[in-house]
Amino acid sequence: MAKESKYSPVLLFVISVALLMEGSIWPLFPIGIFFGFAPLFALTDRVNNTENVWERMEWVLIALAIYFFLAFGFDLSLIVHSMVYAIVFTIPFIGYVWVRQTLGDRVGKIIIILFWLALEYGIYKIFPDRSQFLTDILSRYTDWMQWNIYTGFMGGSLWILMVNLIAYYLFFSEQPFKWYWIVLAIVFLAGPIAYSFILDYHPIVRSDMFTTSKDVTYLANGEVTGRTAAWISVLILLYAFVKSQTKQR
Repeated sequence: MAKESKYSPVLLFVISVALLMEGSIWPLFPIGIFFGFAPLFALTDRVNNTENVWERMEWVLIALAIYFFLAFGFDLSLIVHSMVYAIVFTIPFIGYVWVRQTLGDRVGKIIIILFWLALEYGIYKIFPDRSQFLTDILSRYTDWMQWNIYTGFMGGSLWILMVNLIAYYLFFSEQPFKWYWIVLAIVFLAGPIAYSFILDYHPIVRSDMFTTSKDVTYLANGEVTGRTAAWISVLILLYAFVKSQTKQR
């Protein structure tokens, strides 16, 4: 198992909520959204057995509940909706813990990202009217994501989560503040924005996900990120399940 974070669960929770609030509220540059999930990744390092998984994951649940309440625009009528979403998207963190305990410590936290994207895609397919994507927070910044014609709309969610994963290694891993993590964080955060500005395309936006008349670009790549994550997640879960059953015999 990864070395337990030196930061307490309460401190990780406070850092996460503060960053997610900044990313959700400040309209000029939502930098917090690119770092607010990193402390939640760190909380999974503190889970060393199935008995204390909920003790740690309750911090993830509460942080996500606050985030979704903010993402839904402080609408009090959507408090229950926010809680349901928080419960659903705590599953990727719990799923990662289970897969890690089943397959071994070499399992990477990118599994959290795959599970998250798979859930986004699944909700979109089953309950399209209730879909909420992580990339929705960047809806004002379509100029940053002209490259999503290659990744699909959920490529923005992948971008946000990948920067958060690198931020986890930069700030909360066993060997923090290494120069290569700093370089990767800058490249992953600024690179897509810079690349977008040299393109001249109309990016895929949220409304494209729900229109009945899909254009050629959407039909080609509009759902590629979510669909790929869903299939990989299914394969990981099947393999982990078979492995767990084999261990019991």
